[in-house]
Amino acid sequence: MGVKFFLIRHGQTLWNEQGRYQGNHDISLTGLGIRQAKSAAKYLSRVNFSNIYSSPLKRAIDTANIIGKNKDLKIIVREGLKEIYFGKWEGMKFSEINNEFHDDYQKWLKDPYNSCPTGGESFKKVQERAVAEIDNIIGENEDKSSVAVITHGGIILSLLVNWLQIPIPRWRSIIQRQGAINIVVIDKGFPYVSVINYTGHLKPLYDDREDKVIEVYSGLKDKI
Repeated sequence: MGVKFFLIRHGQTLWNEQGRYQGNHDISLTGLGIRQAKSAAKYLSRVNFSNIYSSPLKRAIDTANIIGKNKDLKIIVREGLKEIYFGKWEGMKFSEINNEFHDDYQKWLKDPYNSCPTGGESFKKVQERAVAEIDNIIGENEDKSSVAVITHGGIILSLLVNWLQIPIPRWRSIIQRQGAINIVVIDKGFPYVSVINYTGHLKPLYDDREDKVIEVYSGLKDKI
């Protein structure tokens, strides 16, 4: 059946809460972020992971340690799972970037594959290293293995866009909430995507306030 991937976005950080681009900045989890990680750990408690991989950034490692607490597995850290480098945008709010770097921001929103954040990394580069890292992980695990990969929204988006062959201009159409779980089986090089952005483990009832990021992006993006 190939290798089953549980792709998990890290829990909330203060900059997530404030609506700031984090990128490679090492920001810690908030209390809510810790609870989100614990909820993911409980939901995945019956999964027999062969390995747990993580981005080297603290918010991902802390999430991975919580998920792997009772798994008796060492967290394997991989640079290729690090978030997009946002350059000069890191630490800034969406509206601040749109005001100070308007042209660059709008180009990136419309064509992130070829355009870069000011001084940062293109979606093409992110996708290339993310796909290469997943290929490495497949090679390190036997057929029918289940692996956890704790990483970032940008990395997960790049993989889903690649696996589903989604047109690049629609890359932002896929939402990844903090603590979300995605499940994909890669068998003989073919991706079987069974779960995207699952968050039922985080709250017993749907809360549409979590979709506020859609309103933020929609409000900032110029008409095409």
